[in-house]
Amino acid sequence: MVMTTIVAAVALGILAQVMAERLRLPAILPLLLLGMAFGPHAVGLFDPESLGGVLEVFIHLGVAIILFEGGLTLDFSHLVRERGPVRNLLTIGVVVTGAGAAWAAHTLAGMAWSTAALFGAIMTVTGPTVIVPLLRHMIVPRRIKTILVSEGLIIDPVGAVLAYLVLQWIQRSGVAVGEMAGEVVVLTLAGTILGFAGGALAKFFLKNRFVSGELRNLVVLAILMVTYLGAERQASQSGILAAVVMGITVAADELPDLVSLRAFKGQVTALVISVLFILLAGELDLSSIWALGAGGWGVVAVLILLVRPLAVVLSVWPSMADGRDRLVLAMTAPRGIVAAAIASLAARDLAARGLGGAHALEGLVYLSILVTGAWATAGAVILPRVLGYLSDPSRRRTVLVGENALTTVLGRVLQGLDWTVVMVDAVPWRLERARAAGFETVLGDARDAITHEEAGVEADTLVVAATTNDELNLLVAELVHHEFDVPHPVALLQRPPEELGRRSRAWLDVLGGRAIDVPRWLRMIEGDRVEEMVLDLGREGTSRLLLQTERQHSQDILRLLALAGGRPTFGVAGEPRGEWERLVVLVARGQAEEMLAPALGGAPDAPEDGSVAGGEAGRNEAGA
Repeated sequence: MVMTTIVAAVALGILAQVMAERLRLPAILPLLLLGMAFGPHAVGLFDPESLGGVLEVFIHLGVAIILFEGGLTLDFSHLVRERGPVRNLLTIGVVVTGAGAAWAAHTLAGMAWSTAALFGAIMTVTGPTVIVPLLRHMIVPRRIKTILVSEGLIIDPVGAVLAYLVLQWIQRSGVAVGEMAGEVVVLTLAGTILGFAGGALAKFFLKNRFVSGELRNLVVLAILMVTYLGAERQASQSGILAAVVMGITVAADELPDLVSLRAFKGQVTALVISVLFILLAGELDLSSIWALGAGGWGVVAVLILLVRPLAVVLSVWPSMADGRDRLVLAMTAPRGIVAAAIASLAARDLAARGLGGAHALEGLVYLSILVTGAWATAGAVILPRVLGYLSDPSRRRTVLVGENALTTVLGRVLQGLDWTVVMVDAVPWRLERARAAGFETVLGDARDAITHEEAGVEADTLVVAATTNDELNLLVAELVHHEFDVPHPVALLQRPPEELGRRSRAWLDVLGGRAIDVPRWLRMIEGDRVEEMVLDLGREGTSRLLLQTERQHSQDILRLLALAGGRPTFGVAGEPRGEWERLVVLVARGQAEEMLAPALGGAPDAPEDGSVAGGEAGRNEAGA
């Protein structure tokens, strides 16, 4: 039965992840449903109890891996800017949530005050493993995402420690406050010191390359487990804190292998979450949820509609965020795998000691996970539309990946159309040129989703991958399409692959609509041998003249973008479409320029001479 349980947990976990990706849901919802449906209390395909004490070990190590991966993704620069709301949610918000959840559990579900207090402590945690994928598909301001992700990551060890303290209070009635305070100090010091030491050791291996690339990530994983074990030996529950601190310590430095480490840890975390949640959900006796009756649902309703909004109102003041943003914060607090793991461990401990309330506690926590996850998922779809985020003019954002002469010209065109332009590159001195040209910049590896989060990529962002590397451009397009729901990312390609345009990549737009000799165009732009032209497609004969010129001088014309309803579009190959108003092209000076001159039209913010940047000065700037 042991092998069956392990295989079933892996298979069902991956199936749930696939379902979640296809349905655009947080993975925790199908994981919870499949675990309960196929567990020993339903179909009986697997039995977590067959793993014995190994399951508890797996829970501990799994939570450590999950929180370490979270620490790796913490964005310090944005966290510092939003430190006020995050600080308050981690202090005032924790008190309000813990007290409110405990009161609701005692009053509505009939729990004893001791068990209700334990439930309140567990409910202080939110779920970064739920929030992060949810927010990638949710169109809200970046600062709100920063607050939610930062709160979710940092509050997990806080909630775990609170739950541990309440559990100790239940088990050791009459324990002195001073003794408990001493344990908290030891726990905090052990987790912080050992976590920092583990992070420093991991950075040493990553920087000095004592081992090959294939082993480097595994070495970091081994260091994490040793760090967790060492912390737990010093003080129970300090291992969770050590894992977070270690992740933050590693992420604080610009390490050469951080991208591959994040990718590796992301895959390991996805597997751990999948298997762990299937096993935990399988352990749950569905009768413990049904036994809660209306009171259990009432508790969850109070958590969502009263406790969380009250915590946000008291923590995030009007001076920190406007009403729309505070409403999003108030309606988004899903619980996740850490809450489930803490509840499972606490219930096991209560049952082993013969204390009551274990089944009710576990059932109420899982009900809260299921409902808050579904509520947050619905809110991610509804709130941006109701609150007007989708139509906010400030969301006119373009991310250009790869700083070069061509993206500089394209960025200037988009700025002329009142779009915010963000330039992404991994080379600092290139971004200095971009900043001098008036663009926002992000330094980072374009293969890393965190870089695109830093750039503010969301579903309605225009993303153009225009480096001189075809493979990298395609990789970036795939990344932002699948991770951020960008419907039509754009790639600059010198040699488009044969399968391009088929169903598997029908969503991809190719800059210029064809293969481009990138080095040649960069040389021409830098040598001031290129003219920017705006063709008025409403003028009779313009389309015919464009196609005729392209037939005779195909290598001297580069279609940059078309304007349709004032919005740029990059799928500009073939016959000009009826909805296109203007077409912005780059033309090599000479015969092609002369042929197209009669078709010139004005851009929305440009004079009628056809120069996007404005007059002869604009033409000269384009070649700079």
